[in-house]
Amino acid sequence: MLRTKLTLGLLLALVPVVALSAAQGEDEEPVKDGKWLYSRHCAGCHNENGDGKGPTITQMGLVARDFAQGGFAFGDSPEQLKRTITSGIPGRSPMPSFKGVLSDEEMGLVIGHVRTLCPKRDDNGAKNTEMLVKDRPLIARGKLPPIVDGAKETPRGLLIGTTEGMTFEYDLDNVRLLGVRLGRFADREDWGDRGGAYLKPLGRLIWDRADGLSVDVSPKLESSYAPMGMQRRVLKSTFATADVAGLEYEVRDNDGKGRVLATLRESVRTRTTSFGPAVERSWRVQPASHMNASLSFAPADAEQSEGESVRWFANRRTADGVDVTAVRRTTAADGSEQWTSTSIRVPAWAPRLAAFLEKELAQ
Repeated sequence: MLRTKLTLGLLLALVPVVALSAAQGEDEEPVKDGKWLYSRHCAGCHNENGDGKGPTITQMGLVARDFAQGGFAFGDSPEQLKRTITSGIPGRSPMPSFKGVLSDEEMGLVIGHVRTLCPKRDDNGAKNTEMLVKDRPLIARGKLPPIVDGAKETPRGLLIGTTEGMTFEYDLDNVRLLGVRLGRFADREDWGDRGGAYLKPLGRLIWDRADGLSVDVSPKLESSYAPMGMQRRVLKSTFATADVAGLEYEVRDNDGKGRVLATLRESVRTRTTSFGPAVERSWRVQPASHMNASLSFAPADAEQSEGESVRWFANRRTADGVDVTAVRRTTAADGSEQWTSTSIRVPAWAPRLAAFLEKELAQ
């Protein structure tokens, strides 16, 4: 399985070169402009004309984005296209990351050519309420619509948008992750409506707590003072730096006394791996003085296995592969406990794949 996946990465890089060589004379020095870079790195999937039917993707039995149709996962502004090229598309696409393959200048040339294959933008009709994530994560609070049909709205919601195009959707009533989205960030419809319009997420939902397929890797606080049923979470603050964003909250005893059991600092980001982008969440837990409290992970309905330094949870999906999560525990310099979960979707799961990923995650 590992060999198959790595071969896919090589195909994505090499097939366009073959097509390019056939189109040029052996002695002809190419003009290394945006069109040349696109032919070398992109046409294998997106095709020379941008219709998404290139030779590499066709051999895989798939179709890539048709640029003439627009509707990009992250949007088609230069900043949004650069995000896609830099990070790839997490979740359900073979689109790889070109970070380290193309320089910023080369990405700009590729983007210029891609935009010639796209429909013309009508910026006059663009909504001025759309929030765009640019060079650092963005955080917004507001009332969120039901995350799926049949669910309830979230009166106290929070969205964290990362620069890689992921949106983490939270319910602040008990500080829990509701779902993860891919694509554009959010529309502040509530800016122009005092009657309670929504802060509307715009990305495509790729995981939610109710889908019955993905593994919920949120930690549980084990405390002799208050079992899970007697705990509540209270938001303290949010934070965002150039690389990471998240929130800090207290876990309190819910027996009426409201004693603080521990403070958790949760951060989210997207991590690049050999198998594509992965969603990474980290928690630093600081127990309150004289409190015996620590985190534990025990997702239901998931195959579990132990590696040298991680615990693996694999959940087989019906059609599009296996959701795999690696959970690692470390101790920070200040003595606090830190847990990190890294989740990625793979076509199949095997012990040798776990060993390979474990070494990569340890780097």
